[in-house]
Amino acid sequence: MKKTSLQTKPYMLNDGEQRFESLGVLVSIMASTEQTGGAFNLFNILLPLGYETPLHIHYAEDVAIHVLEGALDIFWGDEKQRAEVGSFFFQPRGTPHGFRVIGTAHARISYMTVPSGFDEFVIACGKPFNDLEAMMLEARYKIETLGSLPALDKEKK
Repeated sequence: MKKTSLQTKPYMLNDGEQRFESLGVLVSIMASTEQTGGAFNLFNILLPLGYETPLHIHYAEDVAIHVLEGALDIFWGDEKQRAEVGSFFFQPRGTPHGFRVIGTAHARISYMTVPSGFDEFVIACGKPFNDLEAMMLEARYKIETLGSLPALDKEKK
């Protein structure tokens, strides 16, 4: 286990300096556990058109999403909302949630977790793993997958 410094230091990153693929998306870690002294993680994530997460629960961290490009359908509990450029979504730990990229183009989001630690999960998911390893990762990082998001709404003509 990495030891984190009690004294954080100023730093600057340009988007893409720490970019890698994880869970089917391009991720840039803008603020790691080590860099923030364990306070939070911040990611810049490029999501391809049609990408969707499963419906899932974070038990160890709160999640905040700011839509920078594109559009998402965001689900939490039994609700669904459209999130377009400039939209902000806060997901307290313990509530089922997920999102799907909609529209005609990719989406880019700023994704923050509080407290930190989720960066380790994202890094681990950037490596190949089987179903058992995926379940073990979810258990280790206190994430529960509930299943697929509701089906896409049919367009009315």
